[in-house]
Amino acid sequence: MPGSAEIFYFVASYDRSYTLGVKNTPAANLSGQILVLTIGRLFLNTGIRMVYPFIPALARGLGVPISDLYTLVLVRNFAGFFCPLFGPMTDRYGRKPMMVGAMLLFSLGCLLVVVAPGYWVLGATLAVIALAKVIYDPAMQAYLGDVVPYRERGWAIALTELAWAGGLLVGAPAAGFLIEQQGWQAPFLWLGLLGVGAALLLWRYLPGSPRRVGPAPRWRDLVTTLRRYPVIWAAAAYLMLAMGANETLFIIYGDWMEDSFGLSLTSLGLAAAVIGISEVTGELGVGTAVDRLGKRPVVIVTGCINVLLYLTIPSLSLTLTSALISLFLLFLSFEMTLVGSVPLLTELVPQARGLVMSMAIAAGALGRTIGAIIGPIIWETAGFHLTGLVAAVIMGVAVIILAVWVREGENENDG
Repeated sequence: MPGSAEIFYFVASYDRSYTLGVKNTPAANLSGQILVLTIGRLFLNTGIRMVYPFIPALARGLGVPISDLYTLVLVRNFAGFFCPLFGPMTDRYGRKPMMVGAMLLFSLGCLLVVVAPGYWVLGATLAVIALAKVIYDPAMQAYLGDVVPYRERGWAIALTELAWAGGLLVGAPAAGFLIEQQGWQAPFLWLGLLGVGAALLLWRYLPGSPRRVGPAPRWRDLVTTLRRYPVIWAAAAYLMLAMGANETLFIIYGDWMEDSFGLSLTSLGLAAAVIGISEVTGELGVGTAVDRLGKRPVVIVTGCINVLLYLTIPSLSLTLTSALISLFLLFLSFEMTLVGSVPLLTELVPQARGLVMSMAIAAGALGRTIGAIIGPIIWETAGFHLTGLVAAVIMGVAVIILAVWVREGENENDG
C-alpha cells in the first residue's frame, strides 16, 4: 500500500481553466487537507445515516407511526435534486466557500429540531442536512479532482469515503447512546455544534479558493455540455439505479432487524457499526485496487457480487449472527462498487467536474427517493425476500449501464 507521501503530493489541475494558487503545497499539507475534508464529511454523513437504524425510536419519540418517518426520509431525499444548481456555483466561486457554507447550513439545520421539536420540524432538519450534503460533496470531490492525479485519485477519494462508513461505525452507536441517555433530539444538538467546528477547520486549513477564469457559465452552456457528453447521462443513470437498489433494502433494515431479532437501541447502533466496518474495509480495499487494476474492471466485478448478495441475503439471514455477516458482505461489495466508481466519474469530463459530480449526486438522490418509496411498500406487503430480489434486479441494470456506456474522457492518465 503506498504511503501518504507518495500518494498525496500536489500536482497541477487537469482543468486548465483553473488557477489553484497552491502549486507548491507539500504532501503533508495535502494529507492534512484531506483529513479536514473527511472530518466535515463525517458529521454530514452521520446526520444522514443515523436516521435509518433509529427510525422506530424517532417515531416513538414523536408519537407518530413508523410510516410517517419513512415519509420524512422520502422528502429529505428530494433535496438531492437541487445539486445541479450548485455545480456551476462550485466551478465559479470555488470549492472552499461552498464547503464552508455547507457546514454552516448543516449546523443550522441540526439545531432547528433542538430549538423547536416536532414532526415537521424534524422533516425540515433532515431536508436541510441533505441539502448541505449535496452542496458539500460535489465541491469536495471536484477539489480532489483538481489536486490529485487520476492514477492516484482512487486512494485519495477512498480516504474521504471513510467518512461515509464512519457515519454508521462511529456516528450511529454514538447516536444510539445519546438517544437512550438524553432523548431523541440529543444527536442533533451535538452534530450542530460539531458542524460549526468543522466549518472553522475548513476555513483555516484549506488553501485560497480557486476561481474560474472568465465569465460565469450560463445555463445554455451547461445544457450544451450535457448534450455534447452523453456519458454524463449514462453515469447519472448508473448512480440512480445503484443508490436506488441500496436504499430499497437499507431504509427498512432497522425495522427488519428490530422486528426479527428484538434488538435494543444500543444493539441497533452496534448492528449499524457492523455495516460501517464493512464499508471501511471496502473503501480501503477498493482505493488500492482501482488504482492498480483499473477503475472500471474493479467496479464491474464488485457490482456483480453485490447483485448476488441482494438475491441471497434473505435466505442467509436466519439468525442474528448470519444476518450481521450477510449485511457485512452486502455493504462491503456495495461500497467497493460505489467508491470505486467515484474517481471514474471525476474523469468523465475533466473540464466540467463540478457539473458532472452534481449531476451524479442528484441522480443518486433520485435513486434514493425511488428506493425510499418502493422499499417500505415491498417490505410491508411482500416481505424481505422480494425486497432483496427487487434490489438485485435494479443493481444488475446499473452494472450493465456502467459496463457498456460509462468510460473515462480523453484526458485520463491510466486505465
